[in-house]
Amino acid sequence: MKKFYLLKEITLLLFFLLFTYSVFSQESLFITTPGIELAPGETISVSAGYTDSMGIEQEVKIKWNTEPGYLGKVDKNGLFTASHSGEGILIAKYKELRDSVNLKVTGTPKGTEEENTAYPKVKVTPGKIKVMAGDSVELAAFYINELDQKVDTIFSWSVWPAELGSFSYSSENMFYAHNVGKGILVASLGELADTVKLEVEEPKVKTNNGNNSRQMQILPGDTIVALGSLMQIQYDAVYKTNGNKHDDAEVVWILSGDSIGAIEASTGLLTLSGETGLALIKAEYSNFSASVELLVVDSLVDPVVNTITIHRVLPDGTELPAKLFNEGESYKIGGLPFPLNILNGGMIHFPFGCIDEDILIYMFIPDEYAEVDEDSVEVEFENEIITGVKFNVMPVGSDSIVEPYYFNIPLNLSLIYKHGLLDSLGVSPENLDVFFAENTGFTDDGTGSVAIDTVKNKIYAAIEHFSTIVVKQKENETFARDLGKNTGEMLMAYPNPFSVSTQLAFKLSKKSDIDLSIYNLFGQKVKVLVHEEKSEGLHTVEWNGMNENGTLSSPGIYFCRMLLNGDKAVVKQLILNNR
Repeated sequence: MKKFYLLKEITLLLFFLLFTYSVFSQESLFITTPGIELAPGETISVSAGYTDSMGIEQEVKIKWNTEPGYLGKVDKNGLFTASHSGEGILIAKYKELRDSVNLKVTGTPKGTEEENTAYPKVKVTPGKIKVMAGDSVELAAFYINELDQKVDTIFSWSVWPAELGSFSYSSENMFYAHNVGKGILVASLGELADTVKLEVEEPKVKTNNGNNSRQMQILPGDTIVALGSLMQIQYDAVYKTNGNKHDDAEVVWILSGDSIGAIEASTGLLTLSGETGLALIKAEYSNFSASVELLVVDSLVDPVVNTITIHRVLPDGTELPAKLFNEGESYKIGGLPFPLNILNGGMIHFPFGCIDEDILIYMFIPDEYAEVDEDSVEVEFENEIITGVKFNVMPVGSDSIVEPYYFNIPLNLSLIYKHGLLDSLGVSPENLDVFFAENTGFTDDGTGSVAIDTVKNKIYAAIEHFSTIVVKQKENETFARDLGKNTGEMLMAYPNPFSVSTQLAFKLSKKSDIDLSIYNLFGQKVKVLVHEEKSEGLHTVEWNGMNENGTLSSPGIYFCRMLLNGDKAVVKQLILNNR
């Protein structure tokens, strides 16, 4: 019996020594594939290794991308396919770790002899366009010369049959869909041309229990005001039924969003406070409502104005023509093709003084949280995310992404949400909030002045930095923050990440009542591991991934929370991989 206790004490001591060692160790990520040089269309298997804080290599899910994005793409099996000629880097990323190798794509695409000799040529992207009648979409094409190099130029666009839509006079690559049907879009450059299939679908009509919010209109409409130009704005609401105006309608006025002033609830007179920002002006009468935006900008312009170049990137790495803005300007998002079209109708405002340098912004659909269905032209998010966007920011002259990228002054951001999706999830628009998606969950630290426009299906927020931004229900805030801060008590998990089981070890400075439980990202209790009094010293307990019902939990991120005497909380993140 003494030998048994001696062996147990030695085992616990070794475990504690490993734990102590891990505190001073660091995780690492390294690409095992050397520098890559391929021709367009060629493939190569790529891999990366991850070493945990104890120096043990673990299998984890690596995120891959290329800079620039058009060089190629890595699929879920780790197979990289080169897309287009150019030089850059292949990047592996896991949590906050990052590694890269040089990437060079040269030559012409593989294929038939006829395909390889078909240079120069014109190429339209993406390969299929779906748009709803009444909407617009921005088209992109590029010219490829004899050396398989992309060249920016201006194309002539046409549509067949012609009744499907028309093109903007001011921007020839902006197509406006008029009638439902199928056809083709043609990009021409001299004798060269390329076509893409076009499908114009029926518009989705939103119903509101028979009430049409268009019966109420606010004047003035969406407005941008410079500080100093005026200090008061008189809003008026026109309410009509069957075309007849109601002069006696007692409208209630509401101001939300940034604190740019105050509005008189009964008269609609808005007095500005001298602060800049984006606000939502809402008028309500009976069960009808209408809303407009008010953007207040600074009239005192710094003589040094920095520039913002926005690259809109499709899932295949194709970049739409870049948009250039200065500080003090706004990007009204519109005309983006699928799947970026979920962002159409939103806006980003860059206030004066928000940056100290020229920057490049790459705008994506966050593929780590979204699944793009090409057939149904839908973007489905996981973790009950309503919508989202990912921003990568690179200072001009640098070759590295800064993530997150903090602004001197918060930006104003508005995103569109789908009312039908909220109905299917049983979520009220008033319960939505804006979050940053992080490895440990979701946090609203860094977002503020959130306002909801239930008429236009928009959500507004002030954003302190750019990374991955999502819209979710308020109750699903980051569980890591809600559980409380680490008090310094020792809690260790090994191995972590794990596939079969993990050993949880904790050290107590005195006898304590312990509650050790596993939670998912939404704060739901998955498994109770310990609920009893424990003596001073080192203790271990195993979690095999099973929940309280005796079934295996799905792979993903979990949290182990330890309560000491009912109040002090220690939190440890766990990653459960596929078995």
